[in-house]
Amino acid sequence: MSCKAFFFIAALCLPVVIRAQINPPAQPKLIVGIVVDQMRYDFLYRYQSKYGSGGFKRLLSEGFSCENTRYNYIPTYTAPGHAAIYSGTTPAVNGIIGNDWWDAEWRAHRYVTTDKRYNPVGTTNNKAGQHSPSVLLSTTVTDELRLSNNFKSKVVGVCLKDRASILPAGHIPNACYWFDDSSGNWITSSYYPDSMGLPQWVQDFNARRLPEKYLSKPWTIDSTIRYDESFAGWDKYNNGKYGNFPGSLPYNLPELRKSEGLGVIRFTPMGNTLTVDFALETIEKMGLGADEVPDFLCLSFSSTDYCAHQFGIHGEETEDVYLKLDREIARILDFLDKKFGKNNVLVFLTADHGGGETPVHLNDLRIPAGVFEESKLEANLENMLAVQLGAGGDFIHDVSNQQIWLNWEAINDLDMEPEEVAHVAIEYLRMQKGVYDAFTRDEVMSYPIEFPFAAETRRGIHPRRSGDIIFQLDPAWHSDDNLFKSGGATHGSPYAYDTHVPLLWQGWKVPHGVSHTPVNITDIAPTLSAMLHIAEPNGTTGQVIEALMQQK
Repeated sequence: MSCKAFFFIAALCLPVVIRAQINPPAQPKLIVGIVVDQMRYDFLYRYQSKYGSGGFKRLLSEGFSCENTRYNYIPTYTAPGHAAIYSGTTPAVNGIIGNDWWDAEWRAHRYVTTDKRYNPVGTTNNKAGQHSPSVLLSTTVTDELRLSNNFKSKVVGVCLKDRASILPAGHIPNACYWFDDSSGNWITSSYYPDSMGLPQWVQDFNARRLPEKYLSKPWTIDSTIRYDESFAGWDKYNNGKYGNFPGSLPYNLPELRKSEGLGVIRFTPMGNTLTVDFALETIEKMGLGADEVPDFLCLSFSSTDYCAHQFGIHGEETEDVYLKLDREIARILDFLDKKFGKNNVLVFLTADHGGGETPVHLNDLRIPAGVFEESKLEANLENMLAVQLGAGGDFIHDVSNQQIWLNWEAINDLDMEPEEVAHVAIEYLRMQKGVYDAFTRDEVMSYPIEFPFAAETRRGIHPRRSGDIIFQLDPAWHSDDNLFKSGGATHGSPYAYDTHVPLLWQGWKVPHGVSHTPVNITDIAPTLSAMLHIAEPNGTTGQVIEALMQQK
């Protein structure tokens, strides 16, 4: 045979050989994304001696831990956190700049997922049920999974908090459920496929009345465990105004339910138990992971956040919530093992933000800290501006999240420039105790990268939604004087206690290991996309976590 004939035949065969070697990439049966609300990174280790072997310890011993995972924007709140995890980008792109903000289109203060175009399903409570993800401007990895295979993958969101279920599940999930305090039901809205009514399995679950069962007994701690990671004499600091829990553990939940309603379960370990009960029922009844295409359960735990807000990070209540959450995570992992097999499910666990210390406690220790009275700022600014500018007027639309929205129309009617009003307000802010700095939105865009938290601030600004003036506080200061002035704790800052969170991976194709290489929270979604061989969310600014791709 001549050389020309040989190469001609080889060329004809080559495409066939290549096609025969290409196989569709293997994918897990189910992805379970776990977000623990307000879980600081150090909580992985603070209570580790008391954790069991099947929860957090198992994720660490079998999986991969990204120990240096940070939020790369501010503010660090629940809605932006969940949006960043699943969209792979920051508020500057996905538009979720807070849990609530001044909406220029509504000309009113809005809650992030409120959408009055849709009706509640499973309750008559409009406030609880009129929600949708429409405010989210980019896709999520859950959206992209559904789009990748002609909607064969199922996606479901489950969380006590509406926003922490709605935003992760994205725009096109199969279902999305959250808890309604007034009825004690898991509910949804008419935005979702269940618009004609809750599925029978959800109705049957609600009919079991588990919230009433869990609130029928006192909240007690385990008498065999020494809660010595919690601070003695903490009772005077556990009085956040987020809920109403007089005294200290044990709490008489039957009595509290009479005065506070079924929503009191959010502040207890049983809130997490109820969430797991419903999540496992969701997997069973919706057939998640039952066929050849991967499904996605977005599962978030809110009781950790409610509890830390109310009692602070050093209370026995917070320690107890984490010890019992550890058991619930073990229950999930054990269920997944038995139903799908150990290596057929991909699990990741992270947090939507961290959490700070209680300022009054730090003050008692002679550590600088404080609470900035943001609730009084609008009135104080209006009075000051009237005096300084020599004209009374409605200069400000709103103050929240350490941002100020100016009333440009009213300022123009006074023949003033918004920039002039803004700089008078900024000079006033810079003189206030606890304020690190203040600047206009345009100014921070020109700050050098070396300026502390300039980049994080820019990533938190959306041009059509964010305020005109932004101010930052000193470390260990926060601005929620209504709820956490004399007790409890909160979050929202650019400091490490709010930005450093755990990130654990376990299961399908996850190598065992630990990495201290810096990871941004926005890296989770593109990493999932790479692992699943699907498109990244359309606003992605994060990067693939390369260490995780070294498959075992």
